[in-house]
Amino acid sequence: MALHRSSLLIIRAWLEPGSTRPLRAHLRLSTDIAAGFDREVTLTDVDEVSSVVEGWLREILAPHAPK
Repeated sequence: MALHRSSLLIIRAWLEPGSTRPLRAHLRLSTDIAAGFDREVTLTDVDEVSSVVEGWLREILAPHAPK
């Protein structure tokens, strides 16, 4: 029987007027919502946000990656 789990990623983004880096993105991540959120992070760079999202997706796929 296959093991099923649900993952969740919430991104809340806003701008900080007057800042040299106005983007703020707060991410809450869970690879198994039954266990709650694994981590939270606030970032100011689009590439950093993209990297965290990609890493989270790879973490979800890890148990199913070819060996």
